[in-house]
Amino acid sequence: MTTCSMLPFRRTARLTRLMLAMLLAATLAIAPAWAQSADDKTQTQAPSASDEASTEASPQPSPQSLPGEAASGDSPSASKQDAPSGSEPKTTETVIEVPSVVQGSPEPIEPPPTRELRLVLDWYPSPQHAALLIAKAHGELKRRGVSLTITTPADPSVPAKLVAAGRADLAVGREPQLHMLIDKGLPLVRVATLIDTPLSSLIVREDSDITDITDLAGKTLGYAFQDSINPVLATMLNHHGMTLNDVTLEKIDFAMVRALAEKSVDALIGAPRNVIPALLGQEGVPTRRFLPEEHGLPLHDGLVLIANRDHLNAKRDDIDHLLGALEEATNWMINHPDEAWALLVNQEPSLESDANQQAWEASLRRMSPSPAMLNDSRYASFEHFLKKKAFIDEITSLKRLAVDPGSS
Repeated sequence: MTTCSMLPFRRTARLTRLMLAMLLAATLAIAPAWAQSADDKTQTQAPSASDEASTEASPQPSPQSLPGEAASGDSPSASKQDAPSGSEPKTTETVIEVPSVVQGSPEPIEPPPTRELRLVLDWYPSPQHAALLIAKAHGELKRRGVSLTITTPADPSVPAKLVAAGRADLAVGREPQLHMLIDKGLPLVRVATLIDTPLSSLIVREDSDITDITDLAGKTLGYAFQDSINPVLATMLNHHGMTLNDVTLEKIDFAMVRALAEKSVDALIGAPRNVIPALLGQEGVPTRRFLPEEHGLPLHDGLVLIANRDHLNAKRDDIDHLLGALEEATNWMINHPDEAWALLVNQEPSLESDANQQAWEASLRRMSPSPAMLNDSRYASFEHFLKKKAFIDEITSLKRLAVDPGSS
């Protein structure tokens, strides 16, 4: 009885266990919604290799696009909508190029190089040197970067020789002197003209008995420059049938005014016509003068700048800058003579006198407005004249006599 009553209970227990097993199997076979959502998220966050390749191959934004914008110019909000759910949109980073060398403050601007030139005058400073003195005082030299050292010689015959020896860059001289020294073998060349008309003259006292060139016979003539004898005086005498043997010569250098005022000589040859008569007049000695170009000597440059031909190429650019300054200064003097005179005496106080002011007016009329300009035909003609009259032995070519440093 007992055995029979337990049979239904056992069957019921087995059935219950079977149902539980089936329910568990069904539960394991069907994934819950939250698990599926997690899987989707995992797949979205870890794209496949093909997805990455597709992303890298897409066009990059243009330089004008904002960071994160697509190449088509879409806005950043549109890009976010196109991106997969739960992921951040891909953005393009702007690359800023950084120089490999960091630059500091700019170097200070270097001033232009100074062009240094040494010049020796032919005489003590006088109005005929105004272009040089004014260019220095008025600032033309400084504006052109030229540093010009001007010296006065102890002996008026040495300036050109100093240039030939390389001890000076330039000398003030006269065209006849240039021809004669070149014929003697000195490596000299004309590079500029300060006075383009003759300056030399033969001066006698007004109370002298010398009224004609022929009256010089037996007289004593004082001189400072060798070229005043040959070719200047010799030509004047020859023009009147005389020779150098008909006169007595005495070298007096800078003492021209005193020599004639004290009557230690009867006449002066080679005296600058624009200066000496005025200085003698200041001493109470009126004068008469004879002009070489009116007594057989061809026209020529009265005052020139002489350089060393062998050193010219090295100094050509410096000299060209100097000549530009001289041209500007000369034209300023011509336009403003009173201001120029005041500046001149301020630069050289020794010039402040009535005689020098008179000489200034006479000199200004003779200034060459373009110092570099070369009258080549006149130089060639003067050279042939000297050869014809036997003052020189050989004809020197024009390019070895005179040049314009600025010409090619």
